[in-house]
Amino acid sequence: MKKLFIISSKSGRSYDKTFERELLKYFDKDEIKVTKKAHDTVKFAQDFRDKGGEILYIRGGDGALSEVASVLCGSETALGLIPGGTSNDFSKNFSYKNFKLENIFDYEISPIDLIEVNGKICINVTSLGFDTNVLKYTYQLLKNKKASGKLAYLYGILKSVMNLENVDLKISCLDEKNEEVNLSGSFLISALCNGSYYGNGFNPAPRGKIDDGLLNLILAEKMGPLRIASLFTSYRKGKHLGKSGVREILTRSGKISSDREFLYNIDGEIYSGREIKYRILEKKLKWIYFKGVKRWK
Repeated sequence: MKKLFIISSKSGRSYDKTFERELLKYFDKDEIKVTKKAHDTVKFAQDFRDKGGEILYIRGGDGALSEVASVLCGSETALGLIPGGTSNDFSKNFSYKNFKLENIFDYEISPIDLIEVNGKICINVTSLGFDTNVLKYTYQLLKNKKASGKLAYLYGILKSVMNLENVDLKISCLDEKNEEVNLSGSFLISALCNGSYYGNGFNPAPRGKIDDGLLNLILAEKMGPLRIASLFTSYRKGKHLGKSGVREILTRSGKISSDREFLYNIDGEIYSGREIKYRILEKKLKWIYFKGVKRWK
């Protein structure tokens, strides 16, 4: 069996050499790749896939995971995740509480869904509005190295509340029954979810499943600071569905557009444009479920 373990050295606060030494109990040295520069993750995954690699593990955060998922989409190579980033939001779809490295070869493989967004692959969440502005301000602070990840994210939230920006959108999509849904309005948050968590632990899609062939489109209408404050805790805990101004649509494909350019993010990577075209890629990634790692849903 051809296997590879990629360690993303840029995930989390620092590179863990102890972890690499522990890995050598289970992998040969040439089966371990450590990223040293941008795009190494993609290069390692592509080379391994093209050589007929069967099992690829990655220790990293959501960004590194998204890069590898994009490379392995539709391939025969299976992907397993050991969380090693700052927020590790996709890993929150599972419980790693009982995971032990010694059980890394004790697993089952089952396919999960991905999203295609404007020609790019997304494994977790694509969103626009308030939360993308939070990321923008967070990244600005982190770039200047003036705060830790959690403090920077808190700063991003406060900055976004102080500079509220609602986006006028037109949404046309197919729902779970393949019936067309059309709506328009001014929205604070629009989150297209495959996974349930994003934004350092927020739970926009508590009913989301990563292998049901459906996406959860969460929409929060235009609102001011006071209503945002009342929604904040429930949105973090996944208890916002059913509240006034919040809507969930189960969808397979669609288009979200605006008359003006807006910022949006795909698994935390920020882009700009006037429309988002998306579709579910059903069961396009072979996923490794480790012994002791329970899926929440």
